[in-house]
Amino acid sequence: MNKNWRWLPAGIVPVVIVAAAVSGSAVAEAQPQLPAKTAQELLEFVATGADDAYSGTVEQSSNLGLPDMAGVATPPGGTSSSDPTSAALELLTGEHTAQIYVDGTDRARVQVLDQLAERDVVINENDAWYYDSRSNEATHAVLPDKDATRAQLEAKLQQKAAEYPELQNVPRTPAELAQTFLATIDPSTEVTVDGTSRVAGRSAYQLLLTPEDSATLIGSIAVSVDSETGVPLSVSVEAKGQEEAAFTAGFSAVDFTTPDAAIFQFTPPVGATVTEAPTADEARAKLEATPEAMPAEAPEKPDIIGEGWSTIVELPAGSAAGLGLNLGSGEAAGMGEIMEIKPGMDPEDVAGAGALLEQALTEVDGGRALQTSLVSVLVTDDGRILAGAVGVDQLVAASQQ
Repeated sequence: MNKNWRWLPAGIVPVVIVAAAVSGSAVAEAQPQLPAKTAQELLEFVATGADDAYSGTVEQSSNLGLPDMAGVATPPGGTSSSDPTSAALELLTGEHTAQIYVDGTDRARVQVLDQLAERDVVINENDAWYYDSRSNEATHAVLPDKDATRAQLEAKLQQKAAEYPELQNVPRTPAELAQTFLATIDPSTEVTVDGTSRVAGRSAYQLLLTPEDSATLIGSIAVSVDSETGVPLSVSVEAKGQEEAAFTAGFSAVDFTTPDAAIFQFTPPVGATVTEAPTADEARAKLEATPEAMPAEAPEKPDIIGEGWSTIVELPAGSAAGLGLNLGSGEAAGMGEIMEIKPGMDPEDVAGAGALLEQALTEVDGGRALQTSLVSVLVTDDGRILAGAVGVDQLVAASQQ
């Protein structure tokens, strides 16, 4: 688990990201007096403890220059999480709140608090659950044996290390991890300890990352690190040319006592629809039994253009259609062409989302683009998607190379 972001529970980073990780407006108080630390010492501190237990309220807010699209264009009785396009739009706008419970690396629970509803992610030693109260639907997955999986990974690493001696130098201690991190980002980033602060009533160090890249939209990233535990308490991302933080995520209240074990157990409510996710072995067996279901060719890999903070990722042609996006080939495509109306979705709801999305999308040479204060996205006429923390003009230029 990446200890630079250890306040995100192990194994649920993708879920928390889709739910806005649901963290945010940290409470700023008088600066505490703390022993001085260098950037490397602070990173080592963050990477040290692996078995922290805590709980708290996490809040997130975005100020990316987009209209609030939370809750629009969703299937009746459902949530935007059921549609990837709507989920992405919701993440980029509005505010989100969640309750987070963590007990070491094996047990975690995130309760995302929607308006008059709740989404739950529960992970323990054996199971993973996702539940949406609005649709009363749950998904359950049986987790593989962690000790066996860890042993297999270690065996593979040893095997590869014998084939590739350079793998023997993979960093394993907190100090090595900190050195590797600083060496990797140092050419394009200034990393400093920018004083201290208070977050959720706790004293914290401020780790500041400032890109030395004139092309990126990101001005700086500040991470508040708890002075007693090393747990990151908040993250704030500043955009160039914008006074207010473009994105904030952090605890507004936190408790470092061990949560009750019952919190990490989950029983679906009566009447809930439960879907059992296949295990890795079941999924593999199904593919082997139906070879025609396997793609004839491996999926095309994304292209990486540039490096550092101004890196652009280009997804191949057809990617837009896979996300329910279709810009069409004519000018000023309507909402029906941009967002697919899927079964169960109310066309009037989609039209409402369309008015907002049309405000955010801009017609450019070769497609349409979404410009925010931190990230730009270009959907080309041939279905490619380009994204990066750069301006739209740079995406357009990259798409024409």
